[in-house]
Amino acid sequence: MNRPKGSGDDAWEECVHRATAAMAVGRHAVNENCWDDVAIRDIIAVVLYSLHLREEKPVATVEWKSVLWHLRDDGRVSTLVRDVLPGANCNLGQGGENDDPVMQRWRWLTRTWDPNAPVRPRNRQSAPYELAYWGPDADRLTAPEPRWDGMSRGIGAALPDPAVEVCTSWAADVIQTVFIARHGGYATSQRVRVTDGPFKGQRGYVRQWGWAFDDDTQTVDVAGYVVDLDDSEGTEDIDAHQLRRVFDLRWPRRQRGSLKDRPPAAMREPLPPHPSCAEDLETVLARACNPQDVPDDLRQTIASAIGHFHLSIGRGAWPEPNRVSWRVFQHWYQLTEHYIEGRIAEVWEVEFKQHLRDPDPVVYLALSEPEAHAVIAQRAKRL
Repeated sequence: MNRPKGSGDDAWEECVHRATAAMAVGRHAVNENCWDDVAIRDIIAVVLYSLHLREEKPVATVEWKSVLWHLRDDGRVSTLVRDVLPGANCNLGQGGENDDPVMQRWRWLTRTWDPNAPVRPRNRQSAPYELAYWGPDADRLTAPEPRWDGMSRGIGAALPDPAVEVCTSWAADVIQTVFIARHGGYATSQRVRVTDGPFKGQRGYVRQWGWAFDDDTQTVDVAGYVVDLDDSEGTEDIDAHQLRRVFDLRWPRRQRGSLKDRPPAAMREPLPPHPSCAEDLETVLARACNPQDVPDDLRQTIASAIGHFHLSIGRGAWPEPNRVSWRVFQHWYQLTEHYIEGRIAEVWEVEFKQHLRDPDPVVYLALSEPEAHAVIAQRAKRL
């Protein structure tokens, strides 16, 4: 593909600058030492740069409605980048010889992370954990990388998954705000009045934006809004042309006894019955690919147990190209009326995903924590 005039490092810097300015529209200044900010900003910048190349137009003229179409999910972002940028399919999440700044950022956005890595702020030259690497063998040991590349992190701080999967929806929120601001739309919490349709005359607050995605042009436009009307239960989808801005900022006075005047009746209903230990175990077995590894005598012991408890023990991930993330759960069943150490039955569950929102994770069962870690090690070898 022939690059348009202005492509290269200068164009990439312009994309970063434009993405940074977009985040500022929502009064969010980018903190370069915050993993969340850097991830969101760079996802927007990579999409801008890819569209700049594909459409052969200056960065400043790439439309936000096209950027937002691609930010609908991380799959669209990855498809765009891999179709447009040479080498984007290679060495994802790995170090490489390619010193192109765009490829460096794409590798950063698509790499997996170790949630248990030691903490070391990137603006600090040394940290206590490095003391463990001093001594006679220090020259042969490499200190582990700091957690989250030495940045602070708030979004999905326990997740090992790539930033492009974790933060694409956040990047979309940024561009939605920019789009609304540029086109005179209604912001969230904006007070509005319905001018037509079944709710004509009612007032309420904008809660969300509704978008029309045009897959032929790969653009979006505002189709309507999700509005919390004063006199209707829940929210309603209202077409954009049926709303007008009003400046009545008073909290609406609702009639006594209206649905919004008190908690819904369902809040007073009893909770559904707690499943028995036998039912809970059947649920665990149903999603596993090796249920036969739980012997019959253990199943019978669990079926007669007093209660069951679930604990999330840990997460991890291996990077591309054989990307997979895993999570370990402990299911333990109390065998006596009062907890007595050692008087429990255990089943360990190891869930493997190739994507953060993988709808069909692979699940293995183990009977102890060492067995669970053995399952992880065996799967790593197969990869």
